[in-house]
This record gives sequence, structure tokens and C-alpha cells, in this order.
Amino acid sequence: MTPTTLTSEISNWPHAAKLAGALATLARHSVSGGDTVDMLSRLARQCVDVLPIAAAGILITDQFSALKVIGSSSDAAHLLDLYQVQNEQGPCLECLQSGKPVSLDDLSAPDAPWPHFRVAAVREGFSSVYALPLAAEDTVVGALNLFARHPLSEQDLIGAQSLADAATMTLLRADPTEDGLVVARRLHDAVETRNGVEQAKGMIAQRYDLDIAAAFQLLVDVAEEAGKSVSEVARYVTLRVSDPVLDTLFLRQRS
Repeated sequence: MTPTTLTSEISNWPHAAKLAGALATLARHSVSGGDTVDMLSRLARQCVDVLPIAAAGILITDQFSALKVIGSSSDAAHLLDLYQVQNEQGPCLECLQSGKPVSLDDLSAPDAPWPHFRVAAVREGFSSVYALPLAAEDTVVGALNLFARHPLSEQDLIGAQSLADAATMTLLRADPTEDGLVVARRLHDAVETRNGVEQAKGMIAQRYDLDIAAAFQLLVDVAEEAGKSVSEVARYVTLRVSDPVLDTLFLRQRS
């Protein structure tokens, strides 16, 4: 689909203005060399703001072609994406294998695929799920997973694909022709950074007696108030370094 066709398809879409704002914000962060994990986590949250969905997650392949959860809008999305990876079933696995979008409007349909994943998704309050490939030319680097409480329209999915394409360009630094080893290294670094964020979430949860979702929100809030990326604050937490500003912000956010 050409840019002109895309513009025509979503020009009357109710969420078009929000989509333009989200893409502009992502472009600014990407050009400024922002942290990849921070940008993709932000993008997952923006998907919820732009699209009529309840949650979103972003998964990428590492240098060994293993699927990893790299960004999510909520703890529920994160857990469901982990479930797909660990049990090797779900829309993202199918999307990654085929390189094509995967849609399931009704998770309760008796003949629908991924029975165990569907049960877990319905338990979290979702009724529809979609997976869109993060791909440029012949390079497929992951998938954008969308969880909804109502089926999405064709316009919704076109807008969602724009966000998936933006995630792809963030990962590939707008150059899908880069040497494969360079791309693999960048993906590996993103996965390692995400692992650090997960470790920080656990430490914050234990330190402040919070559940994981609340711990992640505290991490995000402190990062935004400090003007730092989530991964920067996560390193501060995991390395147990002293930073008077961040120490104060954590205490203020918890008071």
C-alpha cells in the first residue's frame, strides 16, 4: 500500500489525528537516538491511546531467531506475550512464521486456534486479538500484538500497521539493508536492555511492596519526571547506585 493510498484509507478515520501525533513523537525520539526499549515501550502504550484496544505488546527475534517480549502497555499484555513465547502458540508465533497479519475477532469461537492461549486471553478480559508483522522488505524482526474487547475495523488495522511499520523502522534505524550482523546485534542489545528493565521491576516490587504492574508504573513515572529513559532508571535500580535526584523522586512518587 502506497503512502497516498494509506492517507486516503484513514483520512476519515476517527483516530487519524492521534495516529499522526504518535508517529511524529516516535520519529523525534528515533532521530534523537533515543533508547530502543524505551521507544518501543512508549509505542506499545501509544497503541492503546490511538487504537480502540485494551492492551498492546511488541515482540522481536533475537540473534538466535528466538522470540522475546520487548515492550508492553500493561502487565496483562506482557504476561500473555510471555505465554505465547513459552508455550509456542498464539497469534504472534503464527505471524512471525508467515510474515503476514493474523486476526481473530472472537476468542471464544469453539473452532478458533491456540486453545490454551485463548483461555488465558479471555481470562484477562480480552475478546479479540491481532498480530501484525514488524517487517521491511525481506527482513521480519518481530510482531506487534493487539488485545481488544471488540473486533477492529479495517481502518483500525491500517492504522495499526502504520504503528507496526514505525516500530520496525525504530529497530532497523530506517535502514532495512543494513548488514544482518549489525541488525542482530541491535536486537540483542534491545533484548538485554529489556531484561534489565524486568530485573528492576522485580527489585522495585520487593523494595516498595508492590505488584509487578505497579512497580513498572513507578519506574515509568520516575523516568518521565527525571527526563530519563526507563532503561536508564532501571540500570540505576539494578546496579544499586546512589543518585540523590532519583532517590528523591522514588520517595516522592511513593508518598
